[in-house]
Amino acid sequence: MRVWQFSVVLALVGLTLSSHPLQAEPTPVWQEIPQQQLVYLQLHDGEKAAGRVVLQLADAFTPLTSARFRQLVQQRFYDGLPFYRVIDQFVLQAGLLEGELHPSQKPRQYPALPAEFSWPIRSNDPYTPVQSGDLLADETGFNQGFAVGRAKGREWLIHCPNLVNMARDANPASATTDFAIMQGQAPRHLDQNMNVFARVIWGSENLNLLPRGEKASGGILSAQQRRGSILSARLDTELPVAQQLPLQQQLTNSVDFQQMLQRRRERVDEFYQYKGNGKLDICYLGAPVRLKSEQ
Repeated sequence: MRVWQFSVVLALVGLTLSSHPLQAEPTPVWQEIPQQQLVYLQLHDGEKAAGRVVLQLADAFTPLTSARFRQLVQQRFYDGLPFYRVIDQFVLQAGLLEGELHPSQKPRQYPALPAEFSWPIRSNDPYTPVQSGDLLADETGFNQGFAVGRAKGREWLIHCPNLVNMARDANPASATTDFAIMQGQAPRHLDQNMNVFARVIWGSENLNLLPRGEKASGGILSAQQRRGSILSARLDTELPVAQQLPLQQQLTNSVDFQQMLQRRRERVDEFYQYKGNGKLDICYLGAPVRLKSEQ
């Protein structure tokens, strides 16, 4: 083949290739939540079964506290324990009320956990900013699906509804086993004051079925009162596959999520006469979670 003929062939091939460009892979919008991060709580309302709640552990942020919770679940520590302090629109606290014995009748003692209230900002984390100039932070955003605050080079998990922390007393390093689930109005005053180790990502409506205590008594429910309880707590990997939930989380850096943020900022619906100032409360929205079958 002559040189000029070869050049013509190359040109033709180039034209053919350029008319059928390679399609780029679409940017993912949803990501499967790793099974090893999930814990299932089967609830009881004091009279009958009350459904289940799924927690996602915050291993990347509070590894010591989430490891303790895993240990307690594997040792069946929470099986049969009550929600002994429940304040409507604030908190559901589970564990052992002072003076009560564990259902196993065996004394259980665990060393206190160190305070895991905040940590240095990590530049390689998949962080999505939401709002600068937050009430209690220089900036808020999402990190791996969890709402976080940032200021002075540090980051912490924010007490939005459905966040789970380890209960403690006045000593910052006194948390051991009891945990609390946040509900209702976000108790942001607890930010950087508690070990937050998980968030409820499925079945939060079942928490509404649990009996509430009186605010006058601090929400405490004695053993003589009807109390909600944990029938069982299991790691996802301890369950048969048929009982596991294939959950996915929307990526907060996806175009879909960013568009949703913008719609919330602008309040474009004609219903709104006052459209706000374009700022967003981080607890006003969360990273959506769905079953894989719903895609």
